[in-house]
Formats: sequence, C-alpha cells, structure tokens
Amino acid sequence: MRVVDMTARLAVAFALLLCVGGLGLAATINQIAIVDAVNAKLSPDDQFNPFWWYPPKTLRLHREYRRLYPHGGLLRREGVLVAAMLFCIVVVAWLLGFGFLATAWFGGFGTLMLWLIYFQKRPAT
Repeated sequence: MRVVDMTARLAVAFALLLCVGGLGLAATINQIAIVDAVNAKLSPDDQFNPFWWYPPKTLRLHREYRRLYPHGGLLRREGVLVAAMLFCIVVVAWLLGFGFLATAWFGGFGTLMLWLIYFQKRPAT
C-alpha cells in the first residue's frame, strides 16, 4: 500500500471518528431530553436520576418513554444518531484494514442491537 493511500485512509478515518464524537454528544443531549420528558410526567418518587446509567435503567427509561409518549420521536432520533455512529465506526474499521468477517460481525451485531433497543415495535402495555 502506498504511503499517500494510507495517509488518505487515516485522514478519512480520523474525520469519521470526529463525527462519532459529535454524534455521541448529540445522542447524549437527546438522552437528557428523554429523561426530562419522562420525569415531567412521573411522580417525584418514580423519577429517573440523571446520573449513573446502566443497561437495565436505560431500557426502563425507554419503556417509560414509549408508554408516556407513544408517538414521541426522541427515542427514534436517538436510534438514528446511534446508527450513524455505528456506520462511521464500521467504515473506520474497514479503512484501517480490519478483516471482513470481524467488520461484518460487528456491523451486523450492532445493527441487531440497535433494532432491539430503539426501533422494535413493542405491544402496548
């Protein structure tokens, strides 16, 4: 591989990683908006603490958001932001020469998790 080609790949990979950071910041701001929206409709005892997030707490927040805002778009927006982050990371992995199977597995697993967490239609409770 030529030096110029590798330099161009690294420059594009760096730019995409900067995009991942920006998209992550936007997703975090969106998550704060979801917490604020859900907490506005819950009693003070049931409200979510905005600190110390872990997967079960996040999934419970998503469940409450879907229940309180069945047609709300914040959760979908967060899913789109995370999907764009995943796309950028997969392209970076490809640019840096990770193997096809590793890159495809990571992209496929990430897409499955995105669908399950953000886009899967759940029955009304």
